[in-house]
Amino acid sequence: MNKLYEFSQQVIHPVDDQDTPTNLAMMPKLFRLTENEPMDDRRTQCTATLFHDSASLRVHWIASTPDMRLKSGDMVSPRWFGRATCKGGAIKISRLVLMERPEPWQNLFNTIPHDWVNDRALVRQAARLMEGLPRSYRYLFNAIFWDGQRFKRFCTVPSSVNGHHAADNGNLQHAVEVAQSIQQECQSREMSNVGLGILAGFLHDAGKADEYKLAPGGKWQMTDRGKLLGHKITVIEWIAQAKAKWNLLMPENHYMALLHCLTSSPSAPEWLGIRKPAMIEALLLSCMDRLSGTEDLMRRCTTDQNGWGAYHAHLSGKPYRIDGHLKVSGEVDDHD
Repeated sequence: MNKLYEFSQQVIHPVDDQDTPTNLAMMPKLFRLTENEPMDDRRTQCTATLFHDSASLRVHWIASTPDMRLKSGDMVSPRWFGRATCKGGAIKISRLVLMERPEPWQNLFNTIPHDWVNDRALVRQAARLMEGLPRSYRYLFNAIFWDGQRFKRFCTVPSSVNGHHAADNGNLQHAVEVAQSIQQECQSREMSNVGLGILAGFLHDAGKADEYKLAPGGKWQMTDRGKLLGHKITVIEWIAQAKAKWNLLMPENHYMALLHCLTSSPSAPEWLGIRKPAMIEALLLSCMDRLSGTEDLMRRCTTDQNGWGAYHAHLSGKPYRIDGHLKVSGEVDDHD
């Protein structure tokens, strides 16, 4: 394997300045810009660190007028400088291009840096789910989260402050759990749309990216938007804005179906004007959303032994557990 870079989950540094990549065609086309380093004293050489789950690297290039739009979290594409050479541990490129338009086939979960989400198994699960979506669905997701800072918040915020999935990355963990559960249920039902179910699972709490923020003391707290509007309104705004800005070619019935899944509720009173689930995918989203949240609370509150666990207000009581191991008929205990 070439010494300059390996397809791994770490930033790659060349062993010496003579090492060069031998197969640039195998490198990802798009990267996440994770660090845009200060220019040199002559204000001409730029250096940056780029991340992709399969190949991460440091690059440098010469620019008489540096692109001041480049910032951490952006999606970028390096333009190679003929035969690549290295200097000071960085690959020389011609320039770094800011990718301003969402790429329909890009899997954004392959560009999540380790300092966003340390649980790489969770990231891989999300990436596999995204790979199964049709082009128009993935294009919508990418259009919503092409903003790197918004996508970072989606991946890093909790799903609640005091309830289920209340830790860092809780929102992403909950989204993956719900999307996976819906995928499994849809696959056994001919009248359901698996892709729609997965997309709804990812987006149902996506607005929480703007619902929580870190307080000065390091604890999560609700934003004004979260208090006044809530994540359901926020994600509908994002979907409508993305559809209008990028002229997404999603069939109108699919667009309405997605919005129905995200806004319908089986328990909302009639006077609110909220529709009851009229689709299997909407019903599954409601069920799997509640199951994921309740299961997380029970997991945290259940005792390691048989019996009652700890009280949690969102469970309206204490969870109860029995040992899952039962003696098979005819099995003899050691003391028998």
